[in-house]
Amino acid sequence: MKKLGFFFIFSVSPLYAKPSAPLPDTAHDGGVYSTETLGRGQTMASNPATPAAGSENPAALSESRTNATYATTLVNTSSNLDSETEQLSDPLSGKVLQYLSLQGEKGTIFFEPLSRLKYREVLDPNSPATDYRDVEYEANAIGIGGGEKFRSGSIGLSIAYLWSSIGVVEHRTGSTDSVTTDTADGLRMNIGLRYRTGPSMWGLVLQNAPGLLWGEDYGKELLPFRIRLGNTVKISNRMLFSADWERRYYDEGSRAENYVYLGSEAFVSQSFVLRAGLFGSDIDHSEGRRATIGASFLAKTGTQISYAMEIFEESNEKVKRSFVSLVAPFQASGED
Repeated sequence: MKKLGFFFIFSVSPLYAKPSAPLPDTAHDGGVYSTETLGRGQTMASNPATPAAGSENPAALSESRTNATYATTLVNTSSNLDSETEQLSDPLSGKVLQYLSLQGEKGTIFFEPLSRLKYREVLDPNSPATDYRDVEYEANAIGIGGGEKFRSGSIGLSIAYLWSSIGVVEHRTGSTDSVTTDTADGLRMNIGLRYRTGPSMWGLVLQNAPGLLWGEDYGKELLPFRIRLGNTVKISNRMLFSADWERRYYDEGSRAENYVYLGSEAFVSQSFVLRAGLFGSDIDHSEGRRATIGASFLAKTGTQISYAMEIFEESNEKVKRSFVSLVAPFQASGED
């Protein structure tokens, strides 16, 4: 009898399992951490640190020597895509604020929008006007990070609290509209490692290790686990070349994609830097790659303004997006 009861509980319980939120598995793939990183082809594993290192490679936070506020914003988008197609290609494509951080000598505090989605999913292709699902989703992260040096390298860690909200309206012919709203909370951890060998810097980043959201009406939502390995070579005193390889695991590992990132930085002077790069899942084809250019101006006060543009194709349409970042240093209380 005990065996029968045990079997009954475990065979019936899946019937009451929470359904997954109706989101694409790329729902958290959007956003630009920093224009410095974007300008050099989104290479981040082994590059010089940016104030967005808490979300890029937290091991780079060991280089932090100044107190500064930092923000990355979207300033312009040029395309003929409808807003829904553009959002699905990048869930933060319409979000002005892309990243915000407060950096100190010991680490960083950051705010990162994770996703903004608003789209309609057709449930029956034979009656798209009457059988559909409207989804509106938002997710954010706020976290802390730090890094420590060891021998010829450094190691870093960032932990972020995640929260999200979703609204789903489902309409089917002959049925009353179904409305579901839910909120979720979660946790994300990023781990980074950097190690120098001669003129090269190697980097390893584990992002979303783990990255989870738990809701009340919907089941857990897993952020894609990312493994990234990179190398930056000092070609000359004024030129760096970087290459990253990344593998992303979606839907609890049932689907994986590989990405390649290539970029360079040229330090024209002490106050001006030029960047260019290329990245994507298939850089041999136009719809699988993105080209980037960027520049930074560094004032004597420590203020830095950076610009980057990415150019790519989506649904046979060319898309150009421009971003600006600002580093504003400040003096902490008690400092001379």
